[in-house]
Amino acid sequence: MGKGIIGSITTLLLLAGIGIACWYFLGKPENIAEAKEGLGDAYNRTKDQIDKFDFGDVLDSLEGFDWGDFFTDDPFAGNSTVTGWNEKFIERDSGGLHLTIVNSLSAEWQEEFDIAVADWSASSALVLTVEEKPVDDAWDNEKKCERQADKMVVCNGNFGETGWLGICETEIMNGRIISAVAKMNEYYLNKAEFVERRFTMCHEIGHGFGLPHTDENFYNKNLGNCLDYTNDPEENVEPGQVNFDKLEDAYLEVEEEERERMLLRSGRVEENMDGSVTEAIGG
Repeated sequence: MGKGIIGSITTLLLLAGIGIACWYFLGKPENIAEAKEGLGDAYNRTKDQIDKFDFGDVLDSLEGFDWGDFFTDDPFAGNSTVTGWNEKFIERDSGGLHLTIVNSLSAEWQEEFDIAVADWSASSALVLTVEEKPVDDAWDNEKKCERQADKMVVCNGNFGETGWLGICETEIMNGRIISAVAKMNEYYLNKAEFVERRFTMCHEIGHGFGLPHTDENFYNKNLGNCLDYTNDPEENVEPGQVNFDKLEDAYLEVEEEERERMLLRSGRVEENMDGSVTEAIGG
């Protein structure tokens, strides 16, 4: 009985101490309205302290790091095929893939983004529209990089010591892309060299179109395109002809099954009992 009373008294004293501490923390409010105001002031003071710490300013540079270590978790590693966007985004006889890219990047990433979009727009198989998303630096990564249906979002943030400089996360339905988010990781890239930032931007946007790597050996000769793994990105900051060829194959060339469906609709072919088709030529 005595121990129970002592325990209850101890608990009450502890709660009273916490209550007094909160009262001081909130500015000694005398009523509910002042308590609410004190809570708001406490939030703002805490936020100001957080804002003073530059989370992106973690690494001064990437000097001394092995680039091969930054791509071990790349979801496109080991894949050599193009994963195309859903057919509703493709006009094979009118420019190929028609895609909206949402610019959800802070001010310091605009140059890298503009260059990358201009470089990829040189492809005859891409028709790109840029949609600006005004970004508040106070937003968390989840809000800046929020996925949008039918679009590719490009964003930046401090994702921490993940092991990747950038990553592209594609949403797949029935084997086709229906949305993508390309992320630039400022934990590593905030003070990286411009060529390193430009390579990463070009690389991840390329994955956003569904393209695979052109080479995954970091130490062989550079192939001159940004989907070539490299330990020296200076020569690999732009897309190359090999990337454009794959885009044309994916988004301009008519696949055999689609070709048969088009011919069936035109009445130029008949479907046989075994599922094969017979095309009428001439006449």
